[in-house]
Amino acid sequence: MNFYLAIKRSIAYGCGALALSFTVVTHAEPVMNLITLNTPDSAGYANWLKGSAKAIGKSNNAMTMGLCTPMAGAEQMGDHYLFSFFDSQKTAWTNSTQNPTMQKEVAKLKVNRTIKEWDNWRILRAAPSNSDSGFFWNIIVKTDNPGSYLVALDNLSAALKDNGHEVSMQVFVADTGRRAGHFMVSLGSPDRTVVGAAMDDRTKPWFTQVLSDLEGEREYVHGFAMRCDTYYNAAQ
Repeated sequence: MNFYLAIKRSIAYGCGALALSFTVVTHAEPVMNLITLNTPDSAGYANWLKGSAKAIGKSNNAMTMGLCTPMAGAEQMGDHYLFSFFDSQKTAWTNSTQNPTMQKEVAKLKVNRTIKEWDNWRILRAAPSNSDSGFFWNIIVKTDNPGSYLVALDNLSAALKDNGHEVSMQVFVADTGRRAGHFMVSLGSPDRTVVGAAMDDRTKPWFTQVLSDLEGEREYVHGFAMRCDTYYNAAQ
């Protein structure tokens, strides 16, 4: 998901391709608010969000806001993911979903939709991007050894770069909902073929070696492929 763009432009501009952990940049803990919704009219919902994301984002102090649409792996056909990035837990918790601006903008939405889940995810790792759109392979993982798993992911991210794969890696942990405590790992690129090429190399010795120490210590819960589009960026 293209969640790093707002952070990159506002507090990490000029860092180039350097991947950053938010814990290095600030003492606050950035948060992704993720709403899972289902609608038979994805185009209509996206058009509404394009017109309302700026007003809603400004009203709740979001850093960025956008929509992800599954290309494969949706739990239910018609599922979509509305994401908002916040610079801290304090900002995320201060917001009210009933603020006047949000009520006004939601009233403009004439598309039938069902809100299925509404959760907060801690942002443990983020990666730079220069695009407002991208393609992503996300996996949700359950592990009894989160510290070792995070170290292995950092090693894998470096190994991907060393082997010529210019994919981003972002890591989240759910604070709420049925996934609470689970990791979500996202590999992405503005070019879908780049993501596919990285996935092709999962059978290569260098890839399996990085993850070999985690055999039996993690469980895949769900995986899905998505296209994500950012419709509001506070830094622009």
